[in-house]
Amino acid sequence: MTGTTHHSPELRVLRDRVTAPSSIALPTTGDGLTWRPVTAADIGLILDLAHAAGRIDHPRSLVTRDELEEEFGSKVFDPERDAVIAVDAAGRAVAYGSAMAPASQETIVWVELDGMVVPDRRREGIGTALLAWQEARGLQHLAASEATLPGWLASSAQDHATPAIRLLEAHGYERARWWLELERDLAAPDAEPPSAPGVRLVPYAEEWSERARSAMNDAFRDHWGSQPVTAAEWASGNRLEAFRPDLSVLAIASDPHGAERVAGFALVDVAPDEWPLRGGPFGYITTVGVRREGRGRGLARTMLAHVLRAMRSDGLDYAVLNVDAESPTGALGLYQSLGFTVTDRAVSLVKRF
Repeated sequence: MTGTTHHSPELRVLRDRVTAPSSIALPTTGDGLTWRPVTAADIGLILDLAHAAGRIDHPRSLVTRDELEEEFGSKVFDPERDAVIAVDAAGRAVAYGSAMAPASQETIVWVELDGMVVPDRRREGIGTALLAWQEARGLQHLAASEATLPGWLASSAQDHATPAIRLLEAHGYERARWWLELERDLAAPDAEPPSAPGVRLVPYAEEWSERARSAMNDAFRDHWGSQPVTAAEWASGNRLEAFRPDLSVLAIASDPHGAERVAGFALVDVAPDEWPLRGGPFGYITTVGVRREGRGRGLARTMLAHVLRAMRSDGLDYAVLNVDAESPTGALGLYQSLGFTVTDRAVSLVKRF
């Protein structure tokens, strides 16, 4: 998620503003279901559920095992307290939900609620019971915070997932931000990118990792909802099998003292298991950013042109990315000028405290 949020100086610490239950009972909704806390041993069950639900909820993307393993290995996620699962008599996961506290909190204490129900057991009230449990756990996270910041319980859904959106809205969540998925056919001709004086482009490498994270945090500081990416979160993303450092690019510049730093970045994932969902090989441009003092010089366009050519040379047919529909950098216009077109939308829904 991305963006800056200003808060009132009159706010009290969240602990004094948010009331949360001292304990949370497990849900009981759903015939033949056993609700229980979650452990890492449930990752396989959750993955099967995510794939079944994803065919309806986000049919062009997959949750991967290593993504779940990284999440379960995070120091800010305690699955036995922060997640719940419902299993039927055959041992199949029917519902799963989590409420994850933020790793960092600079302008918002953002608790992410992520939940899913297997399609053949929907319309039984299971999703409503799951959301109630998630919200109670989310309130506990907010009520434990010493921060004098806005507190958010937040979730998201694809534009077509109207039942999920209506459920959240019925419980006081408001549509707060739209996200656009864009796609580009890599067979289309490339425009000549502008030169980038004083900058050299290099593939992503471990030696630049911390400087790239610093650039990321600077570039996204003025974006909606964005909080600093921690070193642990950055390392987790770099460990994912889909990450392609060889297709990713960093723009390296020297500061006034001659020290080299990352001025901009365009990072790429490639997940072959997702190719059948889009009808061919594609790469996902996960993040594009330029340090704020370097904006307006065409650096993002130069990096993207480099990445698109690298992806085509790697045998990929399409490039895909997501963008904040109201990005303060004008990113949507840049992508469209490079031949990207909108293919889908998603929305963030937020309950504020």
